[in-house]
Amino acid sequence: MKKTLIFIGALFFAGCGTQIDLHQYSTRINLPAQIPNACRDEYKNLLQPPKVAIMRFNNNSNFGVATISNKNAKNNRNLGVSADFISLGVYNNSQKNSTTTKRVVDPKLDRAITSSVESMLADLGGVDVYSRDDLAKVIKEQKLQQSGLFDENSLVQLGKLTGVRYIITGSIDGVIQEYKDYTSMAKIASAVTASNSNKKNVNKTLLKIYAMNMSAEALSGMKITTIVTFKVIDVETGKILFTKQAKASKNIGNFKHPTYSQIIGGVKYDIMQALQKVKPAFSQYFAPQGYILQVRTDKKHENFIAQINLGSKEHIKPEQQFNVYQLSEIIDPVTGKTTCDKSTMNVILTISKNQLQAHRSWGIADGEDAVNLRPGQIVKRKILKNSLF
Repeated sequence: MKKTLIFIGALFFAGCGTQIDLHQYSTRINLPAQIPNACRDEYKNLLQPPKVAIMRFNNNSNFGVATISNKNAKNNRNLGVSADFISLGVYNNSQKNSTTTKRVVDPKLDRAITSSVESMLADLGGVDVYSRDDLAKVIKEQKLQQSGLFDENSLVQLGKLTGVRYIITGSIDGVIQEYKDYTSMAKIASAVTASNSNKKNVNKTLLKIYAMNMSAEALSGMKITTIVTFKVIDVETGKILFTKQAKASKNIGNFKHPTYSQIIGGVKYDIMQALQKVKPAFSQYFAPQGYILQVRTDKKHENFIAQINLGSKEHIKPEQQFNVYQLSEIIDPVTGKTTCDKSTMNVILTISKNQLQAHRSWGIADGEDAVNLRPGQIVKRKILKNSLF
């Protein structure tokens, strides 16, 4: 039954979505947008997305390179794990005929973060990710030490050497282990439920106790909580564009003394979840930008659609929405300096499901300013939300 509902739901959502019949929009609006001279620079980033480099994240937690000791005996009762900063398991030193082997383990948590950030940026689009191999070459050529690259001034210097506009870095601020045992509560709830299972009238209290039993079984175990800070630096200004700290947790199982590998597995899972929490913030600063190629309206001039120069290759997806911008030239009344004013129009473009190409896509316009859409106007994807879509 459950699988049937899921299948029906999948069919329902597959059939939904904004679709455009181009034949219904037969009238073209050919009058292009007026681009003031002071606003010409606004189009530079549209033709060449800014470069972003992802630097190594500083690991401030206790979970770095560790020496793992495996102590084995004939009866196999002495198995345990120890590290230079943590002791897990109980050892029986009086056991004879035992052997100990040691190995160095590097969890490579910083790589787990940088790889995840790279994947996220690739999914967001809007930027050109500077490869780690090219970055390593510049570091080597300039004889820069990795240890000194956590300093913001050094990162800005590196960014200017590579032509990178933004640098993403941060830190793993902490890893918290917390074991909770709810088995006694579960046993009591189970016993009460069982003793009343033959009664015809099961009251709400018994149902709550049963639910408590199920919840207790699920909640028992070792919870690993990881705190991560993400930081974006604007190389041109040398200032921090934004800083976001995220925390995520995972129950790795009912282990009082988990192995080092089990803990690291939980930490890496937390990192992925923490990154998802800051994804909307990244989508605000690293959103694909483009411009309108053409505008069409229906016979009654009531509904409008616009085609933009972004498509699936720029990671545009159906139902994503775009803001449209009006550019104007303003003169400072005090200094007399001419600058560009970029204001958001009262219209939203929603990308259609059936008119999405590799480098182009059509969107339905909604808003009072839909009538003022013109070819050449700048568009930028709205902030992505964490949702099913």
